[in-house]
Amino acid sequence: GFYFFYFAFVGAMAPFWGLYLKSLDFTAFQIGVLMSLLQVMRIFAPNIWGWVADHTGRRVAIVQLAAVASLLSYLGVFFGMGFWWLFLVMSLMSFFWSASLPLVEATTLSHLGEKTACYGRIRLWGSVGFVVAVVGLGYLFDFVAIRWLLWAVLGMMAGLALFSRHIPEAQVVPHHTDHLPVWDIVRRPAVLAFLAAGFLM
Repeated sequence: GFYFFYFAFVGAMAPFWGLYLKSLDFTAFQIGVLMSLLQVMRIFAPNIWGWVADHTGRRVAIVQLAAVASLLSYLGVFFGMGFWWLFLVMSLMSFFWSASLPLVEATTLSHLGEKTACYGRIRLWGSVGFVVAVVGLGYLFDFVAIRWLLWAVLGMMAGLALFSRHIPEAQVVPHHTDHLPVWDIVRRPAVLAFLAAGFLM
């Protein structure tokens, strides 16, 4: 359920949020700035929330807090339509929303243990949520105004907060590092390939 609603949110925001912003008569530049906030926050927020999770050992509690905080932040879209107001609302929402997925992924893999082959069957529901949101909303907006997107996204955020309450906490096994210099790690071929793929994405 968490994966479904998380990626349904992505499926609603990526193709349709720009259209909603255009309906508010924002310029292309303003739309570009607001749309970039989801990605900008994904650069910083997961590192901050990951550090907190590592030091508290309470991944799921942080996911639950972030899901509720992102929902409450999102409610701001109903109280204003100005550029700077939406900039603030989307920054806050994105900061909390982007905290969830890395911590849920770590929790999922902790629960699976040696059964990592089962991961695909769980993660599949994220793809289902994305497809349902993109196709479903695409048909819906043939018949209703784009402002109904606000309510559709609200439902997805509420679903995310609800299902975050049902994620069982996994035991975090402490791990020891070998304290290699960071550049020795970065120069590894597997790490370079990973960073190159992330950059190209």
